[in-house]
Amino acid sequence: MPVWLSNLIQRLRSGGVELPVVFNSSGFEKVEILQQAAEYVDIYLPDFKYSDAELAHSLSRCRSYPMVALDAIAEMVKQKGFLDHFTSGRKIASRGVLVRHLVLPGQIANSIEALSMLFAEFGPELPISLMSQYRPARMVKQAELNRSLRPDEFGRVYEHLLELGFRNCFVQHMEGGPEEEDPFLPDFNRERPFKGNLR
Repeated sequence: MPVWLSNLIQRLRSGGVELPVVFNSSGFEKVEILQQAAEYVDIYLPDFKYSDAELAHSLSRCRSYPMVALDAIAEMVKQKGFLDHFTSGRKIASRGVLVRHLVLPGQIANSIEALSMLFAEFGPELPISLMSQYRPARMVKQAELNRSLRPDEFGRVYEHLLELGFRNCFVQHMEGGPEEEDPFLPDFNRERPFKGNLR
């Protein structure tokens, strides 16, 4: 963790600021870095993107992603436990780990195995955020990623989540078909790039 950031957190805490510090992560973290961050971080929000090493290499150039990310998440859980929104019934979370997984179009096997790996490592109480928000921002080499996720694809992964027995879940259900306009994806050819009331 950068010295300036740790100093800032210390100053905020000594000044009476009690907001939790959130570490938003790709999941591809060295355990040593997480150990250095332990004193300063309250909530970890890691991704677990890939169970498939070849897919991890193809999309992110890190074939070791699955094992590195599992080790990182294990360290995070060791430090902070599971997100206390679930463990203590707190309305607003103040400590713990929530693992996110984004379902990719055409890569349902990756998602199903990712959830299975997380369940095997951490059990049914691990807090999971299952996301459906993938939208292609530009054309890529992997043809299946040049489209949005289909509801039936997300449905298969969601069913697997339930079959495994995960108990603490945030689920970003799909509200429409893949052609539905994403309000969070800006179109800078418009005077108001975001749909609706977003600015």
